[in-house]
Amino acid sequence: MKNRSKAYIRHQRERIIRKKWAILKNVFLLESNYMPVRGKLSKGKIHCSCRMCRYEQYHSIPKAKHKAKLKAMKEEIDDYVYFLLSY
Repeated sequence: MKNRSKAYIRHQRERIIRKKWAILKNVFLLESNYMPVRGKLSKGKIHCSCRMCRYEQYHSIPKAKHKAKLKAMKEEIDDYVYFLLSY
């Protein structure tokens, strides 16, 4: 891993804090009185489990990688069945 200067680390930390602060303020509509301490925002994630943010998961829509795997497995089964029936 590269050695980073303290200024670089402070910049990245402040950038992440600003991003999460904006999410809490603009998306979750939190007021200043209910905002967490700024230092806590540099750690962890801000989760949202509403139906709008988890649309695919809530409606059981498979992800692209799962669709591709399923398609490949179906093709493999079809090829195998075709091979067995061709004899």
